[in-house]
Amino acid sequence: MKTLLEIIDTTGTKNILNTPQTMTTLTKKLKQEWIKALRSGKYKQGQNELYSNYDDTYCCLGVLQKIGNIDCDDSELLQDENDRSCVRGLTSKVQQRLAHMNDNNREDFRTIANWIEKYLS
Repeated sequence: MKTLLEIIDTTGTKNILNTPQTMTTLTKKLKQEWIKALRSGKYKQGQNELYSNYDDTYCCLGVLQKIGNIDCDDSELLQDENDRSCVRGLTSKVQQRLAHMNDNNREDFRTIANWIEKYLS
């Protein structure tokens, strides 16, 4: 049975509904779910956009968007229309690093998951 992720919204209250969140915190639990999803083999890896309908592929950040039910305006990074991160604890600089690993270096999801586990507290 699939568990709902516990997401903290902008008011600081816990939200376990499946409604998209425009601002999410990268909690320890969400980070672990993200790492698990990247290692699962469930998501086909793609480049240059969070999710591609064309070939059903995800960037590493797109996997986070999917499992965290994050609603952002950007198609490449988890940012709002003002280029602010939609995920507290995941700066735009870190997102750019992850996107570079995924898109330019074409590192696989397992390698990216290992980096997240090692460097994101």
